[in-house]
Amino acid sequence: MIRPNCSLPWRETVQFYLGMVIVSFSIAIAFAMKGMWLILPFAGLEMLVLGIALYVVARRSMRWQMLNIHDNYVDIVECVNRIQNRSSFQRAWVRVHFEAANIKGHPSRLFLGSHGRSTEIGEYLTEQEKRKLALQLREVLG
Repeated sequence: MIRPNCSLPWRETVQFYLGMVIVSFSIAIAFAMKGMWLILPFAGLEMLVLGIALYVVARRSMRWQMLNIHDNYVDIVECVNRIQNRSSFQRAWVRVHFEAANIKGHPSRLFLGSHGRSTEIGEYLTEQEKRKLALQLREVLG
């Protein structure tokens, strides 16, 4: 199973966000009581942007891919937003294709495929992890 590094599970993400809201609004209210009321809308806007960013990151960390290598075929199940896509390839014809990035600093891409069809795997892995996975898959698939 391949999944992004989820350093902060959803429950802790919500707790972190609520903690930030409490701290931010406590400071903003203290300044507002001293006459600097304009800080309140900015604190609200800041917390809104932080909440949206945390939500987007949490949603992206829920994706996963599962590779099943059987005697005759390779099965790839990908789950994005609770929708599962499945790709199957005949094991004897499967090729691992590692595509280096054309632009410096952009991530490389790793594909499994055969007969003109391919599926990208490990999109959210680091460069080292992708290279290691490619080597392991080449060894297993022969």
